[in-house]
Amino acid sequence: MPPEVDRPAPDATEWKRLSAWAVGTRVIKALPSLIPALIGLLFAARAAGPAVWGIAALLLTAAVGLVPWLTTRYRLTDTHFEVRSGLLRREARSARRERVRSVDVTANPVDRVLGLRTIAVGTGVGGEKAAMKLDPIRADEADYLARELLRRNGYRKVSAEAGEISDQSVTAEDEIARLRPSWIRYAPFSLTGFAATAAALGIGFRAVDDLHLTERGAEAAEGVAENLRELGPAVLIPGAVMLLVVVSATVSIAAYVLAFWGFRLTRRADGTLHTRRGLLSTVEATVERRRVRGTRVHEPVLMRVVHGAKVHALATGTQRSPLLLPPAPRADALRVADEALERTATVGAGLRSHGRKALRRRWTRGLIGAVGLVVIGAVGSAVQFVATDSALGWAPLVVGLALGVACIAPAPVRYRNLGHARRPGALVIGDCAVARTRVVLEDDGIIGWVTTESFFQRRSGVLTLHAATAVGARRYALTDLAPHEAAALAADVLPGTVHPLRLRSR
Repeated sequence: MPPEVDRPAPDATEWKRLSAWAVGTRVIKALPSLIPALIGLLFAARAAGPAVWGIAALLLTAAVGLVPWLTTRYRLTDTHFEVRSGLLRREARSARRERVRSVDVTANPVDRVLGLRTIAVGTGVGGEKAAMKLDPIRADEADYLARELLRRNGYRKVSAEAGEISDQSVTAEDEIARLRPSWIRYAPFSLTGFAATAAALGIGFRAVDDLHLTERGAEAAEGVAENLRELGPAVLIPGAVMLLVVVSATVSIAAYVLAFWGFRLTRRADGTLHTRRGLLSTVEATVERRRVRGTRVHEPVLMRVVHGAKVHALATGTQRSPLLLPPAPRADALRVADEALERTATVGAGLRSHGRKALRRRWTRGLIGAVGLVVIGAVGSAVQFVATDSALGWAPLVVGLALGVACIAPAPVRYRNLGHARRPGALVIGDCAVARTRVVLEDDGIIGWVTTESFFQRRSGVLTLHAATAVGARRYALTDLAPHEAAALAADVLPGTVHPLRLRSR
């Protein structure tokens, strides 16, 4: 006999449609992808008359907007969430309510004006493409579904350090963090604006070349180039750098405001963590607290200068790390990371260093890279002097020396960031990178250990211990640990599962 399929029991719950506004909003959202078809229809209309244009536009609207509205149905029963869609190829999807891991609610400017939302229900399988989407539905219906799909009975607040469970239910939304306008000062210290500016410049130069605008504006360009040459490199280079910095900072600030304005992180009465953000387009995300197995506090290199950081949750059942706090003061980031896990003084705990061998390896790796760059620079300078007698022959060596110093300088910083700490029921991991990252993994979220040893690690008597989890990056590394320390730590977190590792440490 074939295996029994888990089918939802018959239920009298009424099947619901998408909002009637879907007929128009879906057409608007699909316009960018419909541009080639519209251009083709425009040329067809010139040959066959305006009537063809009108009929084709109606058919296109029906295919993109009307058909999905007529064929999509959904309902929420006591046990399942079900969605049916499709005309020629019918699709029926069903998920048990207890298998729902995340609910994301988004709204673009058009949806917000019309009081609509798009909802995506994730079950932790297949990523974002496998999410069950309803686009669009009424805002009140989306809010109801978001709350009901993640509602669980018997939420009780847990004191992780003391192991105590309070039987008092949480009766109201608890606000953990809210965006303050002063946080915008951290926006220019991300690389978002620089990357967007560089991409825009690349696209602009490519468009100018493809459209042959260089030839058309040759005279004007020649005049501008002549004026720039008169300024000289001493003025031109610093001016270009300042212009790039100003434009990048402006783009970063605009992107920060558009993405994070109105950000709010709350813990709802049922224990779920809920975020809402966005100026023009809003994004709401909800994740169960019991699915959150850790947090990650990341401080990018530039943001460390102004003591900023951002926080992500590490949750099971999802292939992404939900954002818990945008770039903000580091003190606020540490507080939010702790409160999300219902802990105190965990993320900011002092780390235990990995010893002199780990420090020596940081310096050794930096020196190897520096020596290689200096040698390449010296060879380049020698070639230049043989080919020409120009003073620029020293340039490759100078560049090699500068890059060599850049390789060595981060060594002590990387060592200071490296380490780990044990807190009641949790492991804190510091990565050996210039951009400081602190990861907190609850013991319940660690499912095993993996050890790796490179040739040079074996020569130094150290190894890398990876905490295997079902969240985030799936493995989090404790780099350059002594074998006996790795064995002791693994046994402390998961007693009785590391006997082979303990033997290896001897």
